[in-house]
Amino acid sequence: MTARPALAVALLGAGLALAGCGSGDRPRPTPADGVRAAANAYLGALGARDWQRACGLMTPAARRDLADAAGVPCPRALAAGGAEGAEELSSARRELAGADVRIRGTAASIGPLGTAQQPLRLRRVGGRWLVAGA
Repeated sequence: MTARPALAVALLGAGLALAGCGSGDRPRPTPADGVRAAANAYLGALGARDWQRACGLMTPAARRDLADAAGVPCPRALAAGGAEGAEELSSARRELAGADVRIRGTAASIGPLGTAQQPLRLRRVGGRWLVAGA
């Protein structure tokens, strides 16, 4: 083998080795992982008092229901008291890793979390899990 083909083979081997790095080290994310991640993002947005982001992590129907019930847009409804206190949100987020996740088609639930009596409900919309209600 001349120097050039040997170099090409070495580079190809290195490229294949790099492409394989990490792919077998971590398990593939499961649908339950997606539900947990969506719930974590939502609770994180509420904890950060980022009402706009929290509303963006809700289904359109959930945003509409909240706004209709409060008589103000979703972000204002959350700011006016639709969100739990910081300690409650922090407690709920700590429970996410071990919380019961149930998935049925495009609907899912996680929890109950914190002091909530009911699980957090999510729905898969456009390839994303979004909060549909409690």
